[in-house]
Amino acid sequence: MPRRAAQGLLTRFSREIADLTGRVLRATVAVSGSTSEGGSSGSGFFFDTRGHIVTNHHVISEVQPPIAITLNGGTKALAGVVGVDRIADIAVLTLDGKWPHALPLRRSRVRSGEMCLAAGNPLGRYPASVTIGVVSGLARTATAGPGRPHYDLLQTDCDIHEGNSGGPLVDMSGRVIGITTLLDTESPYIGLAIPSETVRSIVPQLLGAGRVERATLGISVARRSVMAGGREVAGLEVVRLLRQRGQALKAGDIIVSVAGRPVPDPPALFALLGRDRIGRSTPVDVLRGGRHVAVTVTPWRLEP
Repeated sequence: MPRRAAQGLLTRFSREIADLTGRVLRATVAVSGSTSEGGSSGSGFFFDTRGHIVTNHHVISEVQPPIAITLNGGTKALAGVVGVDRIADIAVLTLDGKWPHALPLRRSRVRSGEMCLAAGNPLGRYPASVTIGVVSGLARTATAGPGRPHYDLLQTDCDIHEGNSGGPLVDMSGRVIGITTLLDTESPYIGLAIPSETVRSIVPQLLGAGRVERATLGISVARRSVMAGGREVAGLEVVRLLRQRGQALKAGDIIVSVAGRPVPDPPALFALLGRDRIGRSTPVDVLRGGRHVAVTVTPWRLEP
């Protein structure tokens, strides 16, 4: 390619990235507040034009109201809390009035290698910051603090830091593909984000009820593959019973299917335990001592 043509291509690319950055930053905010240990800072983005802001739950979990929002350009406002989901690490805040800029959620599947852009407030000192990179991997599992691991996270090499949490990770069309959430503890170059599919599932529930209702079987599980009937079967081993009374499942059982649907990994099980399962008798196929056994469980409401 001739040198002048290459320079023209780079110039157009740079202009497009700058235009994209402007659109994303108009809908990105800094989130901060006082805590018993000093303060918390993070990021968020407008989910719609009605003033709803999406961020991480851990950004505001210890904040003493009010929660401060810094809009693009430096204007400050105070936000209320619409709802939080500790398990998914998502929170929805609200500002009064109508707001002209919001970021759409992407609906199509994300692919490894796609370029992406992260926006936010790194270290709580550099608002309206952007970095560019790629989607480095899909369906990652990571744990941040105590509690259940996060599944199906996006991995990115966009440069993110503490303070970016809750900010948008967008594709080259400005659609949100994830919420930047944490860094791998062993590398500052591996960032992880909650995918837009999770945001699309959780946020409407928070807007409607302020919380997310889930069912639970009262067990801890681990992925396991075993041989049964001459073939390998993927399932979930019951490693611990969190509630003993009336429990049809036993430690060591390998759960193969729930309500007739296979559960080869924890996300598949959790996806089946929505609020519609609370109090409903549910058939479960398990391997117990190498034999298939059909049991019936009644999931109950998982306390938030």
